[in-house]
Amino acid sequence: MKRRKNLENNIHGTASDKALNELSNKSGNAETPDEGNGEIAEPLPEGPQDEEIIIRISRDRMKASVMLLPPDGGRMLTYEDIMQKLKEKGISYGIDEKAIHELLNNRPYERTIVVAEGRAPQNGKDAVITYHIDPNKTGKPKINSDGTVDYHWLNNIENVSRGQILATLTPPTNGIPGMTVTGDPVPSRPGRPLPLPKGKNTRISEDGLKLLSAIDGKAEVINQRIHVYSVHEVTGNVDNSTGNIDFIGNVIIHGNVLSGFEVRAGGSIEVRGVVEGATLIAQKDVLLRKGFQGMRKGIIKAEGSVAARFIENGTVFAKGDVIVETIMHSDVVSGGYIKLVGDKALIVGGKVHAILGISALTIGSPMATRTLLEVGISPEVRDEYNLLKEKLMQMERDLTKVEQILAMLGRMESSSQLSVHKQLIKQRAIKTKIKYGVKIPEIRNRLNELEEMLSEVAKGKIHVRKTVYPGVSITIGPSSLHIKDAVQYVTFKRDEGEIVQVPYEG
Repeated sequence: MKRRKNLENNIHGTASDKALNELSNKSGNAETPDEGNGEIAEPLPEGPQDEEIIIRISRDRMKASVMLLPPDGGRMLTYEDIMQKLKEKGISYGIDEKAIHELLNNRPYERTIVVAEGRAPQNGKDAVITYHIDPNKTGKPKINSDGTVDYHWLNNIENVSRGQILATLTPPTNGIPGMTVTGDPVPSRPGRPLPLPKGKNTRISEDGLKLLSAIDGKAEVINQRIHVYSVHEVTGNVDNSTGNIDFIGNVIIHGNVLSGFEVRAGGSIEVRGVVEGATLIAQKDVLLRKGFQGMRKGIIKAEGSVAARFIENGTVFAKGDVIVETIMHSDVVSGGYIKLVGDKALIVGGKVHAILGISALTIGSPMATRTLLEVGISPEVRDEYNLLKEKLMQMERDLTKVEQILAMLGRMESSSQLSVHKQLIKQRAIKTKIKYGVKIPEIRNRLNELEEMLSEVAKGKIHVRKTVYPGVSITIGPSSLHIKDAVQYVTFKRDEGEIVQVPYEG
């Protein structure tokens, strides 16, 4: 009894304060003002004292701790006793049964032991936007395979195609609620939503999770929105400050294109200044508001037409027409017409080739400058036609042989004389026949297209509204004519295998 009284005194006095402070520190929270706070303050009765337990719940109710008080000749607590006392305190979640068993096995008196912990809430994750383009694209020089740096290629345009994914959205999550040791839910904070950065010429997918480009163009991030533009404009020159241009859409250049630089466009190219010894490649048209000073190294290629004020010392390839005021000492090839317009409408020097025809005011010069004009099918097309004709004849001969072999093997098979080796030959022959059955019609169709083209270009003419000077050579189809004397107001055309000149027909 004396020992129990001493313990009581200790609990009510310094030992009690120390124990309570230890319990408070270990649980991370102060004692709750209600349940269990007055138990140890009651006077202990005389006689044997049972083992007792103090239960404390943290202020946030996320932790429950206990302290065992030793018996004084009385009954020891059991596992069921402790569980019942926890239940009486309303503790129903996160009970650590292992800790309770260890408590009973070791009985560390007057020490604070955590026997239950709640589950902290997991806040939801915020929405995330993932960019599939470079939102901060800046020009960086191209590093060549040999380690050298090409400052002409700055890679400063973000080309995108229609339907291309520009950004994706990972939606926010709601989070997972927590639970106190008393079984009360602890709400979680849902993640913050974010909108897709929709700008001009973009669209959101049906599931709402992807931002797509609505057109071919360049993507730019402006004010945290992605915009797609079909035109790339250069306000000044194409030079070291811009680098080469490679754009999926149309390109407009307000200044000049300096020598050594390159402009590529999936659409058309318009240059409002002068193109120097540069390269322009367009999938549509090329329009030069001033002209092309090629410096013997500049090249212009267009899948469409080319229009310029002048072409000088340069090379031009156009699948469409070429419309220009002057052509001087240049190589110009057109899949349509070459038309010289304006007051000069001059061709002098170089080589000019058009599939359908050429018209000009003046061709050549009084100095008999060597100038070559060609009208008709290009040598490449003519070579293709000849090669396909020869290939067709060879395939038809081979097909005849294959059919003869199959007929012979068929007779042998009907009389049961077909060996394994001959069966393999038959299989190969059948595959060859099937292949030729596909290829021969394809070649015939292409030859028909080329024959129509040859027939059409044989009608090509060269119209001269003023003068053709000596030094000019004219070729129409397979026929050629060298101008020895100046001729005026004339049209050249092919008639019965020869080039003839007739009064101007333009």
